[in-house]
Amino acid sequence: MEFLDTDVPEGFELIPSMAVMGTTPVLVRDGRYFPITISEQRTGAVSIARSLSERYHTIHYLDILGIRKGVVEWNLFQEVVDQGGDVWADVGVVYSDGLIDVIMAGAGNAIITTKMIASLEEIVSSFELTENLVLQVDHDGGIISKDRSIRGMTAGELVGEMASFGMDRFILDDIRDGRKGVDEGLLKDIVENLPENGRLYLGIDDPDELPGLFDSGVSGAIISCSKLIEGIG
Repeated sequence: MEFLDTDVPEGFELIPSMAVMGTTPVLVRDGRYFPITISEQRTGAVSIARSLSERYHTIHYLDILGIRKGVVEWNLFQEVVDQGGDVWADVGVVYSDGLIDVIMAGAGNAIITTKMIASLEEIVSSFELTENLVLQVDHDGGIISKDRSIRGMTAGELVGEMASFGMDRFILDDIRDGRKGVDEGLLKDIVENLPENGRLYLGIDDPDELPGLFDSGVSGAIISCSKLIEGIG
């Protein structure tokens, strides 16, 4: 498996994201999911994970059916973890006790998202359960959340609140329509509220967005592995 050349400065982490639907690795095109093919050949999730772990320190793992239906392919996930590297897993955790399965399955870090987690209290409970936790702030003109108190916060206020409990790693997923690059005001709001030595990672759609992040206070970027592999179809 060959990778596109993507230069990032030392200290900036590029994290490939592999999404699976059931046991099939998928990419998004025109708002729909399609199986990943490389040089017109279907490629399994374990094979992709093996190649990614050889090149990148961290892999972001996204279980689509876990998020949509609460059905996680744990056997596949454990096989992916066994390929090595630090796996950050988003399987659609709604309540803190759902993290137990994620950690027991071998994830280096579990991701909880404002879109899925039930409440502010569940975020706090999650961090009390494990410090191997990353909070993703889903944002579309405001924080996306089921909890009114979370929706009433700015992204920076939420990050500052969670930092007061000791949380220090965050992802921003800005999904507004027509997004072209980072919202500088939104990014500044979060960066200013990060704790000392805190880290913020930004979800991006295209490698062309990377240069604008290198001096922005962001520690890294998360991008679909389909944007990093040669011959993707």
